[in-house]
Amino acid sequence: MRKAETFTALNGLRFLAALAVVIFHYAPRVGAYSQVPDILRNLINEGPSAVGFFFILSGFVLAHRHLYGDARGQTPAAFYWARFVRLYPAYLLAFALFLPIAAQRYLLNPPDSAIGRHTFALSAILSCLMLQSWTPLAQAWNGPSWSLSVEAFMYLMFPLIGFRLSKLTLRNATFVLLLSWLIPASLAVAYVARWIPDAIWRLYVTNNPLLWMPLFVMGVCASRFVSDWKKVSTSTAHRLSTLAFAALILAALAWPHKWADVFVTGGIAPLLVAVIIFFTRRQGWIAKTIGGPLLSKLGEASYVLYILQAPLWHYWQEITNSLRGVRVQANPVALWQFAAFVPLLVLTSLAVQRHIETPVRSWLGDWKKRRRAIEPRVPQSNAIEMAES
Repeated sequence: MRKAETFTALNGLRFLAALAVVIFHYAPRVGAYSQVPDILRNLINEGPSAVGFFFILSGFVLAHRHLYGDARGQTPAAFYWARFVRLYPAYLLAFALFLPIAAQRYLLNPPDSAIGRHTFALSAILSCLMLQSWTPLAQAWNGPSWSLSVEAFMYLMFPLIGFRLSKLTLRNATFVLLLSWLIPASLAVAYVARWIPDAIWRLYVTNNPLLWMPLFVMGVCASRFVSDWKKVSTSTAHRLSTLAFAALILAALAWPHKWADVFVTGGIAPLLVAVIIFFTRRQGWIAKTIGGPLLSKLGEASYVLYILQAPLWHYWQEITNSLRGVRVQANPVALWQFAAFVPLLVLTSLAVQRHIETPVRSWLGDWKKRRRAIEPRVPQSNAIEMAES
């Protein structure tokens, strides 16, 4: 068993990915957005692909730590508790912040009062249980939280599939990785080709955990390549990491708009896998910059930034629109509203991560340790690898 490394460049990438989602959601609301050059709008429009990156990265990091690193002997119960503590405090805070917005949307000003009450109650229950991504109400309550519902399913499955994947030969792991890429990408191609009706895709497919689970599997399989990547010479690692990152940006800039759903739904997943593997080493000026102290620190708060973006934008837009003397939910917004919101969101995320999320996670961890100390000791026979037998 080895101690799992801390990949600071991956932390930096995590922050940039979360920022890409924020820009995708709110930059188009600026009145002058139509004046942005088409090539930059192409880049912004591919922002949702960052969610697929999160899923791949999640599988990669979990596998590196729990299948090969310092947490290998952790029991499934301990793993689930650790994931709950990691996700739920900030998730619950975002849920509570969105509560007044949901009440206004579904109870006070609904298009249909009966449907509004039903949507409010059902989406609240589903979101609390992190089950919303299985239903057409995936984005009814704090839209970005649908991906955390998907993530919860991935965490549920990890003790059941992780050890089996870790025992594959390198050749078989590569085969599973490529097959996992083809599943969501092929479905996206079928949608763009109009073989899947738009309503079916939007309501039942695009947010469904089963669509995204193969990307998580790709990440788990990709962790197998880290040891081989460490053997690559420094100069080669430098060139490959720089080329892979540049290729990712160029692909986003040049990808045809018609095929955007393919890009977002895993179309470039092999390139994302390559970037993740290559950035486990800080070789090259891009990897060193992204893995520097600033972006690495921001990466630690990227989850909070991601989950709080929707409620904070709602309140920010109402306050700043009031200052402008326009209707509180009026669109488009002024450039300064968006430009000021991004640093405000970043700073708020850092504050929440430091003063709320981290203390709550520590308290929950200590509470669990106190409970374990007074409970009868159980033999550690059900470690994660044993869940596979």
